[in-house]
Amino acid sequence: MKYSSQTSGLPLALLLLSLAFAGPALAQDAPRAAGATPAASVTPAADVTATAGAIPAADAIPAELEKEMELYRLQHLQEKLYVHTDKEFYLAGEICWFKLYNVDASFHHPLDLSKVAYLEWLDKNNKPVLQAKVGLRRGHGDGSLYLPMTLRSGNYKLRAYTSWMKNYGADWFFEKSITVVNARKSAEVPVAEPPLQYDLVFFPEGGNLVENMASKIAFRVTDQYGRGIECTGMVTEDDEDTIVRFRPLRFGIGSFVLTPRPGHRYRSTIRLADGAAISKLLPVAYKEGTVMHVSGEGKDRIRVEVQSTEISGGEADPKVYLIAHTRQSVKLAEAAIIRDGKASFLIDRSVLGEGISHLTVFNRTKQPVCERLVFTYPSHRLKVTMNTDQESYATRKKINLQVSSAGAGNQALLADCSLSVYRLDSLQGAPAAHIESYLWLSSDLKGKIESPDYYFDHPEDEEAMDNLMISHGWRRFRWEEVLHPVNPSFEFPPEYNGAIITGRIVDARTGAPAKEVQGYFSVPGTRTQFSSAISDEAGRVVFEMKDFYGSREVIVQTNPLIDSQFRVDITPAFPESYTDVPLPPFIPPVGYSETLTDKSVAMQALNRYAGEKLKSFHFPAAADTSVFYYKPDYTYALDDYVRFTTMEEVMREYVVLMLVKRSHSHFHLPLFNVPTNQFFETDPLILLDGVPVFNIDKLMELDPLKIRKLDMLHRRYFLGGTDYSGIMNWISYKGDLAGYTLDPNATVLDYEGLELQREFYSPSYETEEKAASHLPDFRNVLYWSPVIPMDAQGKGALSFYSSDIPGHYAAVLEGLAPDGTAVSGFLRFEVK
Repeated sequence: MKYSSQTSGLPLALLLLSLAFAGPALAQDAPRAAGATPAASVTPAADVTATAGAIPAADAIPAELEKEMELYRLQHLQEKLYVHTDKEFYLAGEICWFKLYNVDASFHHPLDLSKVAYLEWLDKNNKPVLQAKVGLRRGHGDGSLYLPMTLRSGNYKLRAYTSWMKNYGADWFFEKSITVVNARKSAEVPVAEPPLQYDLVFFPEGGNLVENMASKIAFRVTDQYGRGIECTGMVTEDDEDTIVRFRPLRFGIGSFVLTPRPGHRYRSTIRLADGAAISKLLPVAYKEGTVMHVSGEGKDRIRVEVQSTEISGGEADPKVYLIAHTRQSVKLAEAAIIRDGKASFLIDRSVLGEGISHLTVFNRTKQPVCERLVFTYPSHRLKVTMNTDQESYATRKKINLQVSSAGAGNQALLADCSLSVYRLDSLQGAPAAHIESYLWLSSDLKGKIESPDYYFDHPEDEEAMDNLMISHGWRRFRWEEVLHPVNPSFEFPPEYNGAIITGRIVDARTGAPAKEVQGYFSVPGTRTQFSSAISDEAGRVVFEMKDFYGSREVIVQTNPLIDSQFRVDITPAFPESYTDVPLPPFIPPVGYSETLTDKSVAMQALNRYAGEKLKSFHFPAAADTSVFYYKPDYTYALDDYVRFTTMEEVMREYVVLMLVKRSHSHFHLPLFNVPTNQFFETDPLILLDGVPVFNIDKLMELDPLKIRKLDMLHRRYFLGGTDYSGIMNWISYKGDLAGYTLDPNATVLDYEGLELQREFYSPSYETEEKAASHLPDFRNVLYWSPVIPMDAQGKGALSFYSSDIPGHYAAVLEGLAPDGTAVSGFLRFEVK
């Protein structure tokens, strides 16, 4: 089943959001932007100064390109997720606390589209070891996961995504590395790492090398874990003369300039610190084509120089075109006249959006021939200040923490923030990356970015950033899809109202898909949770379950009175597609045995003495626990009436606006349709603890003393493509179907819904008696909160208590303002 922008039943809010937020384009496994194959190259153009909107009236191509990009952007709304975890090093047996931030990928505004996020912990073989579903509301969600003692020591990949994000591929899921050590399984930790393997890759600026044209070439030298390697290198011509020497600038990335000559080949040889050498040929230079070079002119302008070997014969004013867009939002569309095989565009940096922008050069036939990325640092960064009332504290003492945030001009700016306070030691340090570097940098580049925070902490290192932009060129779409648009279709609909559970209805005898068959999904219990859907031509059914929390037993089935030979198979919600981004090598903490022992004892003591408090769960306060039909027309609490011994007596004696009939030796219970003032001709949807009852005779056999309540809806109700002649919902005391026997073809399975909220354990020592308690307090995470309340001045105050563990502690804050401004903060203090 594919969902297009014109598909009926797709939430209207999606179409409205695509206009309001104008999200980025469909992610594909497109070739690297810098590696675009040169089409019939154009000759470069004359020097022009490019400013937004300055499109020559005589040339419609820039306007056409801008319009096509804008249309594509409006048709594709995309999300980004960021996950803030309370720390990045755990022991098996501890709890990982997390907060999710969901934003639109163009402007980073909090996005209230998806209501479910999916989290997975993957081992080094991309095998899931933990999976969870987390509810989202107004662009954020939070939860916790217990790390079981079955986990092996190692590095794990924590990834997060929404169902809507699955349409664009795993490359755009959020990923971060988490270390877990199982102190009880230390003997299973491998002591030897596989030998290092190295990779050398070249990236011509703009995508191509052309003979007799000087080009900047970026290179990246990494091991199999994506870590940059220090080395020295040289380029030889025809394996003889050395014409260039180079070395990486930062993280194994560097660049050099080369002018390839016709008829020659070029080889690079690098020598590593251990003396090993790696040799590799550079990309072949084309005889004809187009190259581009981007350089800064002062702090405020960028020059884009274009050079080409071809000039269109007989054309009076051959042209090239430049499109600059920031996350698919077009910022500039310009044309330039070709003169003497060269062209130059001068761009004001203020024209470009903040973050990564793509500069693409097109020829006269609107074919992209060169492309590269540039980065513009955010001009207004949210300032966050955190202060404690003391620099150091004794154990079991109150710690008061003040938080304040301010935007441009120190104006108060309220931000949605999460805060973790944990102990720093030889195994757990400061976080390697923050929300700011992720949203502005890592999330828009494919592959691993080593030390992304470095680029934000050192904006003066322009060369390192420029090398990164050339060596990680990538975009979330294909130009072919922009220039030759089709009506977009998506396999995975957005979970706008709640979890969407998909399955297939098949013939139980042959396994063939069954079309146009009604399927039913039920969560048995005193809280009625029910959905139904009709299968499409491939047998696919889609059930929507709002606020489905907890691990529950579910029942999926068809109507055995009509479709007795069919069964419903539920499709796994977690995809089996993964990125090729490697995990860092796991280094066993053999040199930190004392620290590891202390952490293990602390973990066991916490689980022993505070175990019950750590297992305290509840429904989120914002969860909607009402039934799917919201409000019944009549409700009968059976204990308010004389209790009869048969269901038939109950219905005949005090259930009004219903007929109890027998036809062909079977019971029928048509309801009165209040809006039309007449009885329905068919039976209503009858539910028992959320499970549909198809055989009314079996309902009549139940013991009414096990039934607590009856809800009645006396009007036509539409659900899952079907209209029902009212609803009769019976609810038992225990939610156990009151002895009702399911049809043998019904499928019963355990299903994980959304994660329930766990209470963070933070003891209070406000009195001397509590402080003198003999119960050990070995918490290394003193405080975690997914929300920091702030007043109108952007200030917040919170307090917590130190534990029995002395040492240095860190307070780490992550957050997002309503205008999309990311914020992070870091503070140290000591407990003695």
